Amino acid sequence: VPAKALVAQAALETGWGRRFAGRENVSSLNLFGIKATGGWKGERMSARTHEFVAGRRVDERAEFRAYGSVAESFADYTRLIGRERYAAARGTGSDVRRFASALQKAGYATDPAYADKITAIANGATLNRALASMPAPARADVQVADAAPAGAVRATTTVAALAAGRRG
Repeated sequence: VPAKALVAQAALETGWGRRFAGRENVSSLNLFGIKATGGWKGERMSARTHEFVAGRRVDERAEFRAYGSVAESFADYTRLIGRERYAAARGTGSDVRRFASALQKAGYATDPAYADKITAIANGATLNRALASMPAPARADVQVADAAPAGAVRATTTVAALAAGRRG
């Protein structure tokens, strides 16, 4: 999975780190906008969001997963995209557009422009300046191991490290 795509997705979902689901003085540290649906047993926080229903944007309040650290958020995301539903996204190599399109097609988000937004951020000047300023090993792709339990991840960088170079 292209690290650049993950940073772009986190930037989109958090407004470059300015918006996290949370309550007063407490952040969910949810980098990827993962909702607390189904069998989620962990912490959760309510936040305003929007969904697209029948092509129309609808504002609503939803429950989002909350994490104790950025590392927990990242680990949960890797478990999520390790599911069969996202196999096509994991198989896109370093192609950000294909990754984002596969995520969208698998139903990760309801926004019909989700893949375009991730791609635009990944190819934009802000992210490219941040990446250019980092040592080469930190720019490596993130490998999600399909065969590993719970979608284990091996990464030479983190979203937090790359996001540190966000808009100043």
